[in-house]
Amino acid sequence: MLNLTTNNLMKKIYFFLFFVSIFAFNTKAQVTIGSTNAPVPGAILELRSDTLGFLLPRVELVNPESPAPLPAHVKGMFVYNTKTDSANLLIPGIYYNTGKEWLSIPGGTFFTRDNWFYLPSIVLTAIIGTGYQVDLYAAYMRQFDVNNQDMKIIGSPGAPSLLLKNPLPTDFYYYVLDYDNEVFSNISINENGIMNYDIIGSATDATFINIILVEKHK
Repeated sequence: MLNLTTNNLMKKIYFFLFFVSIFAFNTKAQVTIGSTNAPVPGAILELRSDTLGFLLPRVELVNPESPAPLPAHVKGMFVYNTKTDSANLLIPGIYYNTGKEWLSIPGGTFFTRDNWFYLPSIVLTAIIGTGYQVDLYAAYMRQFDVNNQDMKIIGSPGAPSLLLKNPLPTDFYYYVLDYDNEVFSNISINENGIMNYDIIGSATDATFINIILVEKHK
């Protein structure tokens, strides 16, 4: 009796595995988790729930160029970084791998490698004095407003028409990244990009101030 029961059990297991294999073959290996319904057409995997979420692996990235703690860069890999490291431009959030580096999914506050740019060269008053002011947003718009009929735009072969939606002043974070502290002093910038500064020394050909704009993630 023991052998007969064991044999019947094994037959049932084999039949179940065979049934699962046939089902997987017929559905082209599509899987639904959380429901007995087939996945939507075109989806290899569909998760269904009204009360639960999908939790990505939580890791501490080292820097965007390093695959660590993963063993290697894998294009298309997603993780949730739990580490805050402003020196390496890391914030908590979802990151995807390009095959060469990690890039953050929009949603953070620190700037990443794909959402900032230097403000093009502008003329600043550099006579010794106090209370100077410059509108960084207006300087941006003078050079990047592609709706300006007087702007001459030349693209590389195959480049599509350049259509950009003009941002608002508050769509950016404004930063001064280093400056000549023998010339500039008391620098401040408000949320609309108005920068105030004093000039405390004579400017030279080596005088500099680096300004960047960081697009806020919506």
